Amino acid sequence: MTVAVETSTIYPTNKHNLSAPPTRIHLHGLDRKSPPVQIHNHRFFHRPSASITNVIEQLKSSLAEALELYPPVAGTVQFNDKGEFFIAMDKEGVVGTPFLVDLKDTDFAQDSEDLSPRLEVVLPPNSSTLAVKVTQFSCGTVCVASSFHHQVADLRGFLDFLELWALLSRGEFIDFNRIPKDWTRTPGRFFSDLIKDLEGQTIPAPVPFKKLEIPSFLPPACLMAPSVVTNWRLTKSSMEQLKRDFSPSAGSHSWISFGDALASLVSGTITRAREGALVSRLDGRSSSESGVESIVMSADGRLRAPKGDMEGGKYLGNFNNLWGLAVSRADLLSPTPEAASRIALAIRTDLELQLSSESVAKRIAFFEVPTNTSAGRVAWTADIVITNWCRFDLKDGFWMGRSTV
Repeated sequence: MTVAVETSTIYPTNKHNLSAPPTRIHLHGLDRKSPPVQIHNHRFFHRPSASITNVIEQLKSSLAEALELYPPVAGTVQFNDKGEFFIAMDKEGVVGTPFLVDLKDTDFAQDSEDLSPRLEVVLPPNSSTLAVKVTQFSCGTVCVASSFHHQVADLRGFLDFLELWALLSRGEFIDFNRIPKDWTRTPGRFFSDLIKDLEGQTIPAPVPFKKLEIPSFLPPACLMAPSVVTNWRLTKSSMEQLKRDFSPSAGSHSWISFGDALASLVSGTITRAREGALVSRLDGRSSSESGVESIVMSADGRLRAPKGDMEGGKYLGNFNNLWGLAVSRADLLSPTPEAASRIALAIRTDLELQLSSESVAKRIAFFEVPTNTSAGRVAWTADIVITNWCRFDLKDGFWMGRSTV
């Protein structure tokens, strides 16, 4: 028997009697460095002890309260005739958060895209910032899937909101110091002294970004192509061995992290797989004549604020300081520890350079130059894109007790 998906709309409560938020928040250049794509988050839980009806009602009521405490998440990204992009939080801008419920008559098999409340890669104009879908399978497993508008916040901001929602759903203490008091998109206030030192300077486009003579409003073809998914399982001991195998010699006074070693391994594997399968070099990929592959990786810049006052839920927005480097294709194609070690060390060296507080301040300043904030004027692309999910502890995102699948 097929049961129709139930859809409702969630609006913010007025439980906390907060001061009215601004009617609009102008987006920063860092918010608009990527198209209006979405971030997915799927959480899986064992059969809840309470009825699924009670669980869903608790999720809905706590979500409404979370939307009150995070007004931008209740708004929508819009733009005016001047080309200015902003989050509208007035009556017309708060369109409500779609909340879907799907009760399956089949057992859970595996994660899949259709568990998400939205399937579009690029969200259409006036899409809600957040959408939620709760699915229960006949075996009792529950999936809570969330979709978040990437121009409203990066992964860290998205998780800050999800963690607040989870706390509210469990009826636990809310630390209001971990909720932003200033919703404006002004990351420079956390780097004010460093940015002041840049006054009067011409800031070049930071890697991997480039300024376009002709604006482009869609991602390059290589970033839109579907990927083949593979699942890996790495034990603690295998990661330790991997780092030992890829580390520079003891006398070099250089070091790599576990993440550098893993990024090197994954990048080499992807490059060799593409080469073996004769994958075409779509628009945006490095040319075959270049001899290099470009790698980019997301990194949360909040950690680099000189005074350490940007972490812990203090800033909602995009502060994902995308960094990039060109790596020898010959090394990537070589399945040897020596080649992988050179790649890992190159990653570590560029990471420390591009994610210094000074470099982050320059990136902020670049994206605040008026000519760089025009729609489609700044773009980036890469051969390999590595995410930073691994640096976030997801334990704070439990909605239903502490029992996850």
